[in-house]
Amino acid sequence: MRLLLCTLFLPALLSAADPITAAFKARLHTQKLNFTESAVAMPEDGMAFRLTPDQRSFGDWLEHTADMNYRMCSQIVGQPAPKDTGVNGVQRRGKKAIEEAISGSFAYCDKVLDGFTDGKAMEEVPVGNRKVAAVDVMFGLVTNLNAHYGNMVGYMRVKGIVPPSTARTSKAKK
Repeated sequence: MRLLLCTLFLPALLSAADPITAAFKARLHTQKLNFTESAVAMPEDGMAFRLTPDQRSFGDWLEHTADMNYRMCSQIVGQPAPKDTGVNGVQRRGKKAIEEAISGSFAYCDKVLDGFTDGKAMEEVPVGNRKVAAVDVMFGLVTNLNAHYGNMVGYMRVKGIVPPSTARTSKAKK
């Protein structure tokens, strides 16, 4: 797992003081943009949209991701997740509440990871009833964020919305 992590993040590994942590934070920042911009881009009536009846709604994906951010960022630093984040059931409170929930979850991650180092990333942290290296949780978080965003891209495309990652790439090429 650590070899795979190093391979994926090689560019940052060659230039940063804490290369693993720097690469992770860069990926986390990109996902923060993807999710917060997606929440803004989807209109209010699109938050309840489902590609099929059995799938999560777009708003459910954001709620689920916000909850995951709180849990996994807490695990990375070996802390219990905050109790009252206001995330559960946020979709019933509307688009603005969903936007605030996803933004708040990434702000929480930024805060708890401030000053985090590669040395800390190699330390074991409690996850459930076992211990794993914090770097494994970091890798799991980025992997899950990529998967969740990938699911949400389909919802946006069906609704005629250009996904934020595509919009940024297109803008950079011009």
